[in-house]
Amino acid sequence: MDRAAVVVLLASARASADPPLAAQLGGATGIGYASLAGAYRDDNFVAVRASVGIGPYVAADLRLGEDLDRVEPALGLGARLRPWQGECWLARFSPYVRGEVAVVGASHLGSNYDLTLGAGHWGHFTPRVRWLGWYAEVDAIARVGEVQTWSAHVELGVTFATGSFWR
Repeated sequence: MDRAAVVVLLASARASADPPLAAQLGGATGIGYASLAGAYRDDNFVAVRASVGIGPYVAADLRLGEDLDRVEPALGLGARLRPWQGECWLARFSPYVRGEVAVVGASHLGSNYDLTLGAGHWGHFTPRVRWLGWYAEVDAIARVGEVQTWSAHVELGVTFATGSFWR
């Protein structure tokens, strides 16, 4: 075996040994509706999400979020599902749907729960830099607990992923 073949084998073994992990940093805002307040502009939010890829179609997410206008931390557990995969989709378009249940601390941690259902797109800034990307997502959120509200958010963010995440 020549030296070039050994280098290729080592590189492919290293790529396949990468754990399928990703991190996302994003911000969101939106509109909401509450029975007592009516329609309102919802607050701005920031979120950090850690993800583990489970094959090429599913990712499990852990999210820490914070309302930027008041102290209201959220801890969420969810999943994202891609309906298909392929090289043409990885290069140009990678849609997904996402569901999440979050414990929110409006007056105290656990005073409210957010149930989120969303659809988004996972993209890359350039085809050569696969570890750095972006995402855009539209979410419908039902908050239950001390208050009952419905809201719609748009979330934008950056992603950092290992080579084996969603490949």
